[in-house]
Amino acid sequence: MKRLFFKGRIIIQAIFVVLLLLGLHRTINPVLVLFMPLALIAGNFFCGWICPFGTIQELLGKIGSLFIKRKIKMPSFIQRYAQYLRYLLFLAILPLVLAGIIERNIPIDAYHSFYTFFDGDILTILAIVFLCLFLFISLFFDRPFCNYFCTNSIEYALPSFTRVFTVKRNKTLCVNCKICDKVCPMNIQVSTAGELRNIQCINCFQCIIRCPVPDALSYGKADNLLRKLKHKLKGNSLKNTPEVNHNHKTAVFSNKEDIQ
Repeated sequence: MKRLFFKGRIIIQAIFVVLLLLGLHRTINPVLVLFMPLALIAGNFFCGWICPFGTIQELLGKIGSLFIKRKIKMPSFIQRYAQYLRYLLFLAILPLVLAGIIERNIPIDAYHSFYTFFDGDILTILAIVFLCLFLFISLFFDRPFCNYFCTNSIEYALPSFTRVFTVKRNKTLCVNCKICDKVCPMNIQVSTAGELRNIQCINCFQCIIRCPVPDALSYGKADNLLRKLKHKLKGNSLKNTPEVNHNHKTAVFSNKEDIQ
């Protein structure tokens, strides 16, 4: 299974990079719409398998690893909030685009600048600066643009929250080595998840490929999300419900906060 993920992903990434170099990437754009409903079922495959800009960042990251022993990782307490930066950026830009004040392809959007360059169009100096900046940072930090600035990935990321198939961690087999956390290019703490439902996940499966314990991490059918939420809510309601002891005529509460 690990070999299948590894080889299959590299082949597909290479195909889409070649299509980009041949100038054929625009011709297959209508097909990419299919990845949105796919995200509802299987998660976000577009960003981790298809997007050439993501692939180039990943390639530069591997080149950087040859010279840098320890890559830069965002501290978890910052990542907790920084991961929503692209959504805030999208909300800030959207009204300006709809009002016609600015174009969709702004200089900071290295994703569009990347494709514009391969379309043969002229980039502004500012767009070139941002594009080169993100590619340079990729040598030291995994997928910097994908992590915090790519607003185009939102259409694939948000639907993936309801995914039917996902990365699953066997808590019994897991040895808590945290290698999965270290190799995740999207800075997800896989080691704390039972079933991964993080909208940052791009289905690169590096966590599964690099896990040293067989079957500790796998990709498969997840538990029903609605059933899990109902079970959790039911558990919380039972936890906060007072139990009446008829023998002592007193109410016993499970939460100390209730006895005040």
